[in-house]
Amino acid sequence: MIVIPESVSEHDFASDAQQKISVERISSGIEGLDGLIEGGFLKGDVILLAGNTGSGKTIFSVEFIHNGAVEYQQKGVYATFEEDEKTLKRNMAKFGFDLEKLEQDGLIKVIGLEAMKGAGLNANIEFILNTIKNLNAERLVIDSLTAFLNVNQEKFEYRTLMHIFYKVLKTLNCTTIMTCSVPTGSKTLGLGIEEFISDSVLTLENIIHQAELKTRFLIRKMRGTNHSRQYHEVIICENGLKIVPFSMV
Repeated sequence: MIVIPESVSEHDFASDAQQKISVERISSGIEGLDGLIEGGFLKGDVILLAGNTGSGKTIFSVEFIHNGAVEYQQKGVYATFEEDEKTLKRNMAKFGFDLEKLEQDGLIKVIGLEAMKGAGLNANIEFILNTIKNLNAERLVIDSLTAFLNVNQEKFEYRTLMHIFYKVLKTLNCTTIMTCSVPTGSKTLGLGIEEFISDSVLTLENIIHQAELKTRFLIRKMRGTNHSRQYHEVIICENGLKIVPFSMV
């Protein structure tokens, strides 16, 4: 049985027609991306970032949180299941992302959910929501949604759960990136339902191009946005991840 966290009131579930329509956009924080999506993500949207192992999902997500805080003073929460907080901060420091300092300055909060494996799904969701509210965060990353769902042993219907989680995130008006892992050769993203309830679906794909391993980026879906529909090359360098704004064959 799925229980809605106590921190979410019934008022939060007002119909979409009752909610104020907003067209505010926020920068993705990713070099080369905003020009492909009319200047940025729609504020409050839920974005699914799917990709193969080693395609750059974590770097992309950290840039979204880091650059949002540094360049736009937008506070962010990074909830990680993929690696512990210390390892994440160490690995991202080599790209110049000082997450420790931003955390000390009160601009971001990195939360490791690995230790909450046995706490249950509702406890994890409640913890994330409370962290967002306490920090007054405008950005959220869940890395990864695949691990977040799989570690919970509760019996529930995934589609129902995802709809509830999506609705809760929308009421907070917190722009959210949820990553999911895509096994090589898989024809579905994650559990096969996440893509249908996200506002946007972005993919990072590893391919062999001219005998070299490359990563390409595609915007599969972005509601309310006239976005690029071409593949673009992804470059990971000493300053992080960049999307080269031209078509990659």
